[in-house]
Amino acid sequence: MKRLMALVACSVPLLASPAAAQTPPIAASNAGTLVLMTGGAELEVPNDEAVANFFFEAQDANLTKAQAQVNQRVADGTAALKRADPKAQVETSGYSSYPVYSSGPARSIVGWRVRQGVMLRTENLESLPRTVSAVQSLLALGGIDFRLSRAARDKVDAQLIQLATANLNARLASAASALGAAPARLRLEEVNFSGREVGPPMMMRQAPMISEASAAPPPSFESGRSTERLTITGKARLQP
Repeated sequence: MKRLMALVACSVPLLASPAAAQTPPIAASNAGTLVLMTGGAELEVPNDEAVANFFFEAQDANLTKAQAQVNQRVADGTAALKRADPKAQVETSGYSSYPVYSSGPARSIVGWRVRQGVMLRTENLESLPRTVSAVQSLLALGGIDFRLSRAARDKVDAQLIQLATANLNARLASAASALGAAPARLRLEEVNFSGREVGPPMMMRQAPMISEASAAPPPSFESGRSTERLTITGKARLQP
């Protein structure tokens, strides 16, 4: 996932006296003790989106026949996924073909292996086991990645900013008190949000096998939770 970076600089212009205007090297804004502090926030939220990756692979002595098998099976599997979860995003990916060589010193092409992938993105986690079961006889399941949807990430980002900022303010106030100054004397000059971290996504993988049994029980999945963190660094000045 991309890291969230934001830089906010706040400054209050000071009225310069004529004497100060004649001595540029001495800036009134630099008066007072500079305080640098780091804060942060962490949230653990349930995953609300799954990305399942399927594929089908065929091998034949004839490249055209192998491609035809893959094309038909992927078309059938894609249609089955859309029927099982009409609101899901389904798309194909990773079409590839490569030769299969004979063993021995005089290597020659004895066949072709063709493979294509299918990706399903859904927020309907409750019906995900039934959706996977609906295509088990058509496509192999390569793995499932449970994560936060974009809407959920945006909501978490807003919460992290609020919590991290509050944590920074509290730390700055504590630092001012430890220095024997009133927190009200602090003027925030710069804030840097950085280091947005996401816990590793919960992955579930299945052996690349296709079951021909139509009555196979649906698999079970646990979507898990994601831990997201945000670090904030602030620069404040204790006014004299």
